[in-house]
Amino acid sequence: MIPASSADVGSTSVWLSPPVVAALVAAIVALLTALITAFVTVGVAERKLRRDFRLEFAAEGVAHQLMMDPEWSLRSFAVIKHHLGGFDDDDLRRILVRAGAIRFSSPSGKELWGLLERNHHLLGATTISEEPGHRSGKTQG
Repeated sequence: MIPASSADVGSTSVWLSPPVVAALVAAIVALLTALITAFVTVGVAERKLRRDFRLEFAAEGVAHQLMMDPEWSLRSFAVIKHHLGGFDDDDLRRILVRAGAIRFSSPSGKELWGLLERNHHLLGATTISEEPGHRSGKTQG
């Protein structure tokens, strides 16, 4: 049998030696730094995501309101793009679909968009029969 000494692995003096204490402090500091960095990164990413979604929802709202004008049941893509600048064509089309719009073509080949709720009678048609006109006689463009 080996006599117990003060240098046993299980004794408190080995666990409280300067190298072990320094290693424990370094590990705790590294863990805290990693946690703080992770929380800050998640917070920044969340703010960016909220800002991006607000932009998307705002664009959908503007598109919906633009197509709710009582004098126009259909709007040309060019006019919509003019009023909702800053989006490439395909992104703008996605916004229009999320806003409840459907796409048509005019006899002259213009891309037209209108809300499904206002153009339900045109479902099934890819090209409308006549160029859309303004009720007061103005042209849309």
